[in-house]
Amino acid sequence: MSTTMISKGYTLWLMPKGEIYKKLADLIKKLGSEYGGPVFEPHVTLLGDIELPEEEMIKKTAQLVKNQKPFFVNLKQINYENFYFRTLFVKAEITETLQTLYDRAKEIFEMDIPPFMAHLSILYGNYPQGVKGKIIQEIGRDQTATFDVSSIHLIKGGKIEEWKIIREFTFS
Repeated sequence: MSTTMISKGYTLWLMPKGEIYKKLADLIKKLGSEYGGPVFEPHVTLLGDIELPEEEMIKKTAQLVKNQKPFFVNLKQINYENFYFRTLFVKAEITETLQTLYDRAKEIFEMDIPPFMAHLSILYGNYPQGVKGKIIQEIGRDQTATFDVSSIHLIKGGKIEEWKIIREFTFS
């Protein structure tokens, strides 16, 4: 059902840890297996499709995490769009801290992009609305969870199965 999409350049991810990571990773794996979608790491994308040399990405990401304090990401309800990378996702609450980090990232990476749509995807692909509705009925719309963020992961894009964590930058 799913055609592979390719992400360009580099991406900055906020990743859950521990039990929440395991729960979300298991859900992504289950849905990917049942519906023919790709399997990927649970994450909230801070910025994506950044086309800079890796050395510059590392330097700018280090600048972004400097003086950043740990914070929490609050996941809420499942939603969906007709967009491959947001076919089924859990919306994340945009707190003042998360919005400020996003705004700083846009400034540091000199990106003029649409407003932040904080979310954690649980299924990639192109599926009819009926399939998405069925999945939401099965797993429940309310996916409330909170995870702490104390680092940003720099990801090399490309085909989903080739995505690679280049480095984790811990807040300092």
